[in-house]
Amino acid sequence: MKMTKKAATVGLLVALTAFVGASVLVAQTPKREVFCEGLSAGQLCLSATPRELKLEGAKREQWVAAAREYNRSVDAATKQLLARSKTVLAPEEYARVEAWFDKGLNVVLNQVLIGDQASQK
Repeated sequence: MKMTKKAATVGLLVALTAFVGASVLVAQTPKREVFCEGLSAGQLCLSATPRELKLEGAKREQWVAAAREYNRSVDAATKQLLARSKTVLAPEEYARVEAWFDKGLNVVLNQVLIGDQASQK
């Protein structure tokens, strides 16, 4: 009986070690995405897009600056459109337009651009 408990303990430790090791590998794999899941629809990921484009050094920094400016413009334009739409559209129409800019749409865009390798929730 002692040998069985010892074998079970060793087996459990091996399984836990394998699980932790696999978790570390998954945690180290950066997400593949062009459009950030945490931002509104159409906003680019400042950390992932340079990896997708394989940019380094000064070129990477220039890209990130341009993408940051683009994201600010997209955010401002989206807010402006929604604000103006609220005064023109009926509540149900406005809700439909508002859904067009849902953060979840970036997941769909990434799947179209990157395919199955895109991060999924």
